[in-house]
Amino acid sequence: MTPIRARAREAIQPTRAVAIAVLVFAAVYIVLDLNKLYALRYGADTGTFVQWLAGEAHGRGSWNGAEYRRHLQVHDSWVLLGLVPLVALFPFAQTLLVVQVLAIAGAALALCAFARACGATPRAASIVGIAYLLSPSAQGIAYGNFLENVFVPLLAALGALAVRRRSLVASLVAAQLLLGLKEDQALFLLWFGAACAIWWDRRIGYAIAALAFLNGAAFVVAERLAGAQPSQPAYALQVDDPLVKLAFFAAMLAPFAFAPLLLRWRVLLAAPLIAELTFNRPWAYPIARIGTHWTAPLFAATAIAAAYAVAKYPRVATPMLICAILCALTINDTVLKIGRWPYVVDRPAYANAVALRSATHDVVVPRHAEGAYVVAAANPHVLLAKYDPNEGGYCPAYDRDARAFFAALGIGTWPQGTTLCAGVPVPAR
Repeated sequence: MTPIRARAREAIQPTRAVAIAVLVFAAVYIVLDLNKLYALRYGADTGTFVQWLAGEAHGRGSWNGAEYRRHLQVHDSWVLLGLVPLVALFPFAQTLLVVQVLAIAGAALALCAFARACGATPRAASIVGIAYLLSPSAQGIAYGNFLENVFVPLLAALGALAVRRRSLVASLVAAQLLLGLKEDQALFLLWFGAACAIWWDRRIGYAIAALAFLNGAAFVVAERLAGAQPSQPAYALQVDDPLVKLAFFAAMLAPFAFAPLLLRWRVLLAAPLIAELTFNRPWAYPIARIGTHWTAPLFAATAIAAAYAVAKYPRVATPMLICAILCALTINDTVLKIGRWPYVVDRPAYANAVALRSATHDVVVPRHAEGAYVVAAANPHVLLAKYDPNEGGYCPAYDRDARAFFAALGIGTWPQGTTLCAGVPVPAR
């Protein structure tokens, strides 16, 4: 390798600071995710993917007992078939949770490299990578259910780096992998491909747009031929909860010290991503919410825009780090927010969930106990009851009882009159 090529390669390598931050992030969230799993707090989506991928490993296809149909008829997620060999070896929810955390953490390395490719100093590139890891979105997705979009930040950052370096092959590989995660990626990549063709590289932009069009058309044809209907929210030209959504967009930008707004008119490139989260009608939960799979595309675009902005405006780096730390402590959607504690594991309840893995006849798990379904989902006989809006039995979301948490660790005494509800100490009835 010539000295010039060696220097060019070094100029886009992630920094040591970001590599260390990635390792810390991965270690922390793997531990927290396992705590959440053992407390039976994970939702049905994680179990859906365990059952689907384990089923593929044994020739049963993508049918699962949470959606009661084949998942590949719900979303165009064929890229995840690449996880089948791993799940075949380790058919547990833990496998997917570790993959999820590593995917979210790894995106910081690609983001740092992209910032350096745009001309950012090593310090500024380090800060944007660390700000990404501290953001409530990254931590919320890493702590949430395993879903297709956990890979979006990593693949989007790698794609941005490839486009920045004008590498046609690498750009198309990243784009195709994104297109294999979920069908709505076709619309986003069609948009960004056209923008790339107009303002950056015509060959790469047109190629990405064409690839997105072909993937989208193939999905529509396949769904029609199969008589299937994908899962999607409804939309309307009205904004439900406008103040809540405005707060969401502010919270998305805050960890990056609102640096993407320095790009002025270029922020309009995020219009389709913003529209999807703004004009949706009420869904099962607000899709414009920090740390959910719906927000992953906009979050990825925000982080990439921040990386570009910090290269153009280096002075924003220090405020970005400060803002990211404050956001991690105050508006975080995970257990790391001030005042929250890890769940208290109910060992007998977890043992009962593990026992379901050996069931030889169909067992229907109540919806409010979906954490048990997640633990046992590799067994095709374990099914999840269909959603009933009138069903009760749900537990509080977070543990805010420090005394109970430390008592579970053998420090102090368990508070009187307190019992466990899926890992959360609550007053006994």
